[in-house]
Amino acid sequence: MTKVKSEAATGRRIPDYSDPSYWRGTIKMSLSKFFVLSVLHRKPMHGYEVVQAVEKSTNGCCSPSEGTVYPVLNEFEAGGYLASTNEVVQGRSRKVYALTEKGRDAFQVAVDAWLEATDCIVESRRMAAGAVKREEREG
Repeated sequence: MTKVKSEAATGRRIPDYSDPSYWRGTIKMSLSKFFVLSVLHRKPMHGYEVVQAVEKSTNGCCSPSEGTVYPVLNEFEAGGYLASTNEVVQGRSRKVYALTEKGRDAFQVAVDAWLEATDCIVESRRMAAGAVKREEREG
C-alpha cells in the first residue's frame, strides 16, 4: 500500500530498486559518455564504429544505440571535446570524430572520477560484508 501512496504523491512510477536490471540500466546510461570518450581516446572513429567499439570494449556491458551515441557525439563536439572531419569511404561520406586536447583532458578527469566512485563502491561492499559477519557472530 505504501508503494501506491508514493506513486500517487510523486505522480510517477517508483522503480524496483531491488531489481538488478534497474541498476544495470542506470550504470549503462551513466557510463555511455565515459566509454564514448574512452574509445575515441584510442583513435578517431565514425559514429557507428563508436557504437561497435563501446560494445566490444565493455563485453556488451555498455551497448549504446546509435540513437544514444550521436547526440553524445554532437554534444561533445559542440563543447569542443571532439573535432570532426568528413571522409569518403566506399563512396559514402562519413563524419569521423577525434578527441581534441580538451577531450583528452575530460577523459582523464572522467577516469579519475569513476575510479574514485569505484573505490567507494568496493569499500561499501567490504563494510557491508563485515556487518554481515558481525551479525552472524553475534546472532
